[in-house]
Amino acid sequence: MTQADGRSRRWQGSWRSVGYNRILEIDSDGYTVYTATAGHACLSERGTAAQFAQAFDRVAIDARNRLSLFHAHDLTRYDFERRGRPPSGFGLYRTPCDDPLINFRALCEAFAENYAFFDLRGVDWPAVCDAARMRLGAAPTLEMLLDTFEEMITPLADLHVYIASPARKIRSTQTARGPRQALRAAFDLATPQLSARSSTERIAARMRQTLLKDFAGTLEGFSQAGNEVVCWGTLCPGVGYLSLLRMFGFAATDAARCADDLPHPLFEVGPFMAADMSALGRIFDRALTDLSKHSVLIVDARLNGGGFDRAGMLLCERLIDKPRTVYRKKARQGAGFTEPQSLTLTPSSGTRFLKPVLLLTSAFTVSAGEAFALAMSALPTVTVLGEPTQGILSDNLFHRLPCGWEVSLSNELYESLDGRCFEAVGVPPAVELPTLGADDLLSDLAAGLAIAVRRATGR
Repeated sequence: MTQADGRSRRWQGSWRSVGYNRILEIDSDGYTVYTATAGHACLSERGTAAQFAQAFDRVAIDARNRLSLFHAHDLTRYDFERRGRPPSGFGLYRTPCDDPLINFRALCEAFAENYAFFDLRGVDWPAVCDAARMRLGAAPTLEMLLDTFEEMITPLADLHVYIASPARKIRSTQTARGPRQALRAAFDLATPQLSARSSTERIAARMRQTLLKDFAGTLEGFSQAGNEVVCWGTLCPGVGYLSLLRMFGFAATDAARCADDLPHPLFEVGPFMAADMSALGRIFDRALTDLSKHSVLIVDARLNGGGFDRAGMLLCERLIDKPRTVYRKKARQGAGFTEPQSLTLTPSSGTRFLKPVLLLTSAFTVSAGEAFALAMSALPTVTVLGEPTQGILSDNLFHRLPCGWEVSLSNELYESLDGRCFEAVGVPPAVELPTLGADDLLSDLAAGLAIAVRRATGR
């Protein structure tokens, strides 16, 4: 890891993140990441010096002698402090350890130190852990442990919480807000996960026959791009339409075309995101050039399965004429939170649309789709219509257990500019539309769009 100015030598050493449960070790050959609590650390990722450059950017030592960096091309800054000697009894796991009780303690620690919403979700985590420990007994098996973990995380009712073992993935909740079974039936989806590639394909294939059916006589210039994730066209004179089905998978690569989720190794995330954002920028240039003649643009994120926050911000940057701060976020740290980070967007150098915009949201709008809705709510030309979003804005914080199982939890609090948090309740619309129901979901979706068009045309 060499740089002409020698800065990279200052980066080398062992660092502990401020929030975010990470230990980062950097040397001349590359880097190692551990997920860590006060009591243990587990090897998560190793990479070469070249892979470090793919994984991270905007690396610096700040005035407080902290290492600060970003995951490559992303929005959140991560701060690290020099790491001292670990306490006596600290468990360092570079290879798997299958002891059920060690893994039980590790999970309890990971949530206790990082999960941000126990009070909001009404969960007494120490009591949950104490009761679970009693049920496990003196000699539990890993199978018993996984069953117990499922019982422990279920009360959180948080779609970003799961534990993945080789045997199965257990989730905190199986029932999301919104008529999921009706959605699956309406589009013949193989999975309730809207982020899945198969879901995108099936919804995209039926856009004209379902969501846009009432505009068959006036629909012009209908286009799809980004592996059918993005579509746009003219609904009627003066009204343009742009739909985003998820916030990743736009690039003309096999990885993007086939992706059901974001990659997890950071040296894979960086190149994946770079290709996606480059492709999406070109798509927005095409789409907004086509739509520039219209007086109003309707952006439809009602069936958005999430992905990269950066993707939604790319569109927000096409809708502003000066820098705009759109939200703040902070992460769980100890008994409180890290210093808030404000996200300020700058106008894109590409094609922009500076006229009125209507954003449609629903309970199916999740994760990065919700961060998009939160940011759009802060823009003066945008009015949000529909239902509150799902209410899982926090990024997934991943934690590796000693046995190798992957844990995902919610550690970040996204706030509007007036200090409101929408975790568990969803980003609210400025104008509420009738709730999407299970009896005739397709008609409800079409009716919501028709209401937006009537608003756009002043009828």
